Amino acid sequence: MDNVVQLINRLQGAATLLGDNAASDKSMPGLWELLPSIVVIGGQSSGKSSVLEAVVGKDFLPRGTGIVTRRPLLLQLVNDPDPNGQEYGVFLHMNGAKMTDFDAIRQEIEDETGRFLKGKGKAVAPDPIQLTVHSPNVPNLTLVDMPGLTKVPIDGQPKSIVRELEDMARTYIKGDNAIILAVTPANADLATSDALHLAREVDPAGDRTIGVLTKLDIMDPGTNAREVLDGSAIKLKHGWIGVVNRGQADINKKMDMATARKREMDFFKQTGHYDGLKNIGTNFLATKLSSHLMMAIRKQLPTIQHSINEGIIDLEKELSALGGPGAATRGAMVHLVLQLCRTFEEAFAKNVDGGKGGGEQILTIFEKRMTTNINSLQFQKILDPSNVKRIVEEADGYQPHLIAPEMGYRRLLQECLILFKGPADIAVEEVHTVLRQIVFRTLESEECRQLQQYTSLKREIAQCAASTLEGMREEARKMVVTMVEMERSYLTAEVFKEILDSGKEGGELIRTLSGKSVADQLEENSAPEKHLKRIAVHVSAYISHVRTQLKQTIPKAIVHCLVLQAKKKLLDQLHADVASKEDGSLKRLLSEDETTLKRREAVHHRLALLKKAAEEVNAVSF
Repeated sequence: MDNVVQLINRLQGAATLLGDNAASDKSMPGLWELLPSIVVIGGQSSGKSSVLEAVVGKDFLPRGTGIVTRRPLLLQLVNDPDPNGQEYGVFLHMNGAKMTDFDAIRQEIEDETGRFLKGKGKAVAPDPIQLTVHSPNVPNLTLVDMPGLTKVPIDGQPKSIVRELEDMARTYIKGDNAIILAVTPANADLATSDALHLAREVDPAGDRTIGVLTKLDIMDPGTNAREVLDGSAIKLKHGWIGVVNRGQADINKKMDMATARKREMDFFKQTGHYDGLKNIGTNFLATKLSSHLMMAIRKQLPTIQHSINEGIIDLEKELSALGGPGAATRGAMVHLVLQLCRTFEEAFAKNVDGGKGGGEQILTIFEKRMTTNINSLQFQKILDPSNVKRIVEEADGYQPHLIAPEMGYRRLLQECLILFKGPADIAVEEVHTVLRQIVFRTLESEECRQLQQYTSLKREIAQCAASTLEGMREEARKMVVTMVEMERSYLTAEVFKEILDSGKEGGELIRTLSGKSVADQLEENSAPEKHLKRIAVHVSAYISHVRTQLKQTIPKAIVHCLVLQAKKKLLDQLHADVASKEDGSLKRLLSEDETTLKRREAVHHRLALLKKAAEEVNAVSF
């Protein structure tokens, strides 16, 4: 399975190159969090660096006081089967250049950290440095060394450093595929361990945590850590490992790793406190970590393969929706604008004809709200006998009525008919509002997703549509008002004759506004003011007839002048304007917002990462 570990190493390298790490953008399918990794956390004086150097067998990590490691170090160890093979390191950012001088490797870690942070204005950063070490003396293993945690800033450190270091470590260890290596000094109270505290926060059951106890050789006299190492105290699912590494005095004296390893095992043999324990020593630690990582990778591989393929599909869909960079030539720009306009127009027409929020809402205006408004018109005051008497007398003046007060009838009808303007106008306004809402909804719809990258064009379409709808609304309003005025200006004598004949033998049954027949309502009239009530009944019947007609014709007029015209000609003015626009205007119209440009670039890079990862996975035989 060593080839599988190397696969994970290559995938981590690809992820690092393209900026995919534990702290990167989570709004896109990623690779880093799919990959099992051992993340090393510990306090600044926990002996974490000594543990890593002991595993590698080389001095190569920056040392000093305060924050020495200021970026995560992605350390990939590759075992060379040739026992006489050369030991060397390769930095990802140095394009494969081999470095055999491990002092130079230490210096490059410091220099690269400084170069990266110089332009950031930060003391630390979550972006990792990747170093691959080839040696016959290392296991196949990948570790992420995090900057050391601290409880109190020291001189020169920003006040926010405690929180920044914790947040960075938390980001790297919270993923389900992160194996936490919590390094804690045995000569300190484990209850106050920075590493254990953070590990328990993200892994309360201890399922992903391996504990490492350092500095066993400098514990207080009479004390030892056997209860922790044998699992009697502070239990972790994967247990604890005890190690003894070089102290600062040993490092200053240039003690080599072979001597340090021998001294470590001598300590465990001589003290007697740790007899019978297998989980001690740097050799055991390296073997344990290598086998544990191997098992995690083997378990995760099917998920990695599936997630990579799913991520590629999702990113390709998003990249397609974001569209390519804008057109370059004038012809291409005109074509693109017109194409996007047509896409919008087709989506708008589809939404108008659609159900809820479109055609259904317009139908509701006609069949419910407009009908209710018309039925609620207050004709009673106009048809009250006292008002009928006043209008008839004012209309006919001193002329006696030979048969019926015709002028009075006309005046009453005109006063009633003018009331229909209100509901007709409201219906026009409500349909106009629905169409405006459909415009805005269409602009944000999936069909018009490509428009999102051209905010200027999107705004131009919205303005053109709004202006066109305003004009169509006025045309529709004029039409329905004209229809009402037509009814007022020319009364249909034939209808009136039918009303007068209603109830007679052979006459048609005609109803008044109340729903009662003319004959029935005339019979209800009492002797006093009977002639005035008869006039009111006749007028009511005529208005009822017109009301029925207008309930049918007003919707037809609105649909013809407003709805159908909007479907056909909503962007006609913009189509005409585009052809005459200068190149500069077209470029401004197709200028993309910064968010879209950055998103397309990010999606493009992440897609390239996943495609490279898919190639790597498919090339390996498991």
